[in-house]
Amino acid sequence: MRFKGLIILIVASFSKLNAQTENEFINQFIERYIENTTDEVDIQQFTSDLVIYLQNPLDLNKATASELLTVPFFSSFQVSEILEHRKTFGNFICIYELQVLPSFGTEVIKNIIPFISLKTQTLKIGDVREIWEQGSHQFLTLTETSSPRKKGALIRDTLTDLTVNHYLGSGVYNNLRYRFDYGRLVSYGVNMEKDAYESFLNGNNPLGYDYFSYYFSLKNMGKLKSLQLGDYQASFGQGLTLNTGIAFGKSSIITNAKRNFNGFGAYRSLRENAFLRGIATTYQFNRSTVGAFVSYKKLDGNGVYRADSNDLEGLGYIISTTNIQEDGGLHRTPSELTDKDAIKDFQTGIFTEYSLPFGKIGAVSYLRRLNQPLEPIPQVYNRFNFRGNQYLKNGIYYDFIYRNLNLFGEISMSSYQNSFAQVHGALISLGKPLDISLVYRNYGKSFITMQSTGFGESGITANENGLYVGFESKLSRQFTLLGYYDLFQNPWLRSATDAPSSGSDFWSEIQYKPTKVFQAYYRYRTETKQRSYAASQTSLLQFTTTQRHRFHINYTLNKGIELRSRIESSIFATPISRSYGSMIYQDFIYKPMKSKLQLSGRIAFSNIENFNNRIYSFEQVPLYDYPLFTHGYSGLRYYLLTRYTIKKGIDIWFRYAINQLDIPLDHLMDNFATGSGLDEINSNIKQTFTLQIRYLIP
Repeated sequence: MRFKGLIILIVASFSKLNAQTENEFINQFIERYIENTTDEVDIQQFTSDLVIYLQNPLDLNKATASELLTVPFFSSFQVSEILEHRKTFGNFICIYELQVLPSFGTEVIKNIIPFISLKTQTLKIGDVREIWEQGSHQFLTLTETSSPRKKGALIRDTLTDLTVNHYLGSGVYNNLRYRFDYGRLVSYGVNMEKDAYESFLNGNNPLGYDYFSYYFSLKNMGKLKSLQLGDYQASFGQGLTLNTGIAFGKSSIITNAKRNFNGFGAYRSLRENAFLRGIATTYQFNRSTVGAFVSYKKLDGNGVYRADSNDLEGLGYIISTTNIQEDGGLHRTPSELTDKDAIKDFQTGIFTEYSLPFGKIGAVSYLRRLNQPLEPIPQVYNRFNFRGNQYLKNGIYYDFIYRNLNLFGEISMSSYQNSFAQVHGALISLGKPLDISLVYRNYGKSFITMQSTGFGESGITANENGLYVGFESKLSRQFTLLGYYDLFQNPWLRSATDAPSSGSDFWSEIQYKPTKVFQAYYRYRTETKQRSYAASQTSLLQFTTTQRHRFHINYTLNKGIELRSRIESSIFATPISRSYGSMIYQDFIYKPMKSKLQLSGRIAFSNIENFNNRIYSFEQVPLYDYPLFTHGYSGLRYYLLTRYTIKKGIDIWFRYAINQLDIPLDHLMDNFATGSGLDEINSNIKQTFTLQIRYLIP
C-alpha cells in the first residue's frame, strides 16, 4: 500500500520550501545541532558537508546503508526504516512517502527535504574535460577586522626588536578558498588563511598566507570506494582509536550519542593542525572493505630547547616538546612563531570492515611517530599522560541494527601502558511515543587522547567512566519532551581537582509548536561537579552546581519576517558562594522570497557576575563562519548581517557587530581596559566588521 492519497494531500504544504535559500537551510540545520550540544564543533567542516548534500541531494532509492548512515540528518532508525521500506515496497515514488514511516513526521521531512531527492545521479567518471565542464567551481573569501586595535599591535608600532613579544602583522583576518565538485564523485580545492595580527608578505611569511591546505577526493569508482590525496580526515567506529573529524558531544538530540563515522574524507576546514596529509585509499570487495593511509606533516608544539653555541639566534635546538597544539595555528608573535612546525608527525594505518545483513563490524590500527618526544610539564594530575615519541592504537568497533534496536560500540587499546578505552551504546525506538539512548563508557587514565573524540563529559577520552541516558517523547501533536541524564566519575585527578571526583548532568527540554508560525521551548539544565578549593594548608574537594534556565520563542509574522526572543539565566553555586548570570535578546530576520536582499539582526543584554555564569548563543553569520558567541560579560551586544545576491552565483555578506561592556563604578575616572595580555584593548566597546564574497559557477 502506497498511501498515495495521503502523500498528494501533504505535497502542497511543502511546496514553498523550493524557494528558500541555501543559507537559510544551512543556518537552520546548524543551529539545531550546535545549540543542542555541549562541545565545540568544527563548524567549517560540518557546513561544508551539508553544502555538498544541498548541492547534490542524496538519492533515497540508490543510497546504500553505509551512505545513509554517514549523512548527518538521518538517525539509525530512519535508515533502517528506509531500507526496509525499499525492500518491502520497492523504490519511493515521492519524497513525502517518508511520512508513512514511524520516525518521519511532517517537521522532520521539512528539515531534510533540501538534502534528499529521488533523482539518480547520471554522473560517471569520464575524461578530464567532461568532468571540468560539468562540475561546479566555487571561490570564497572572508575578511574581518575589529576596532580598537589590541595592545600587542600597539607595541609593534613602537618597537622593532623581535625579542619583545608583540604582534607582527595587521589586525585583518582573511581566508581564500577555491573548491571544485563533480557531484559527490570528485572534489578538490585549496584553502588559505591569515589570522588577525599574523604577518603577511614579509620576512616571517614571504608566501603571504600563513596556512595552506589542499585536497583531492575521488569516490565510488568501481571497487575503489575512496581515494584521498593531500589533506584528509580519518574517522572510524565511535572515535576512540582514530578520529580527526566532527564529533558532537552530549546533547538533547539523543541520536548524537552515536557517531556514524565512515572512514576517509576530504578535509575542507581551516583548523590548522587537525588533519592528516598524504594519501588514503579504500577498496570494497563484496561485503569486505579495506583501507590504508600514510600521513606526514609538521605540527605546532611548545618546545624545550637546549643551548647551542653555533646557534646565532640563541634558541638552541629542540630536545622535547611539552604538548602538541592540535587546535592551534596562531603565529602572531615571535614566541608563537618558534612553536610553528616544531614537530614532524608521521602516521600510517589500516582498517577493515565487514558488512552484515544487520550491520557491520570493523577494526582499525595505526602507528604514530614524532621526531621529538612529548614531555608534559610534570604535574600530579598529568602523571599518566602519554610521554614519548611513538605509539600504536588498535580498535574494534561494531554497529548492529535490528528493527527498533541499534547496538553500537568500540573497544580500543593504546600502547602506552597498554591502556584501554571502551564505549557501548544502544538506541531504542518505541515508535513516536518514546525514543531512548543508552551509552556506557570506560576510559583508562593512561589512554592516549590524541586524535580521539570519545563520547563523554569532558571531551577527553581518558580518566572517565560514565552512564548516559537520553530520551525523547512525543507527548502530543503540539508537545515534545526530551533530554538526558549523565552520571560520570574521574578515577584519577584532573587539572581542577586534587583527588578522584564525580558528577552528574541533567538536561530537560519541552517543546511547544501549536502552529507552523509559532514555536517555543523551555530548557532546564543542572550540572554538578567536584572541584578543589583551598582551605588553610589543605585543598578540599567540594561540589559545585551550575543551573541554567532558557525560554525561547520563534514567531513568523509572514513568509519573509521572523522574530525570535530568548531569556536565559544561570546560577553557579559552591558551598560558600553563589553567582548569577542572565541574558535576553531579540532577533529580527527579514528573508522575503525571491528577494536579492536578506537581513538579520539582534540586540542582546547580558548581566554576568562570574565567567562561570557565561551563556552561549547562536548568531546568524556568513556561510562557514563560526556561529556561537560567548556572553561572558555584563553589557550590550548588537549585530546586523546582510546578504545580497548580485546575480545568480555571486553573493556578498556583510556583518557588523558591537560589544559594549558595562563599566564598574570604580573605573569611571580611569581608562577602562578589557581583555588581558596582548589581547587587551583600551575601551569598553569593541566593533567587528566582516565581509564575505562568494562566486559560484554551477
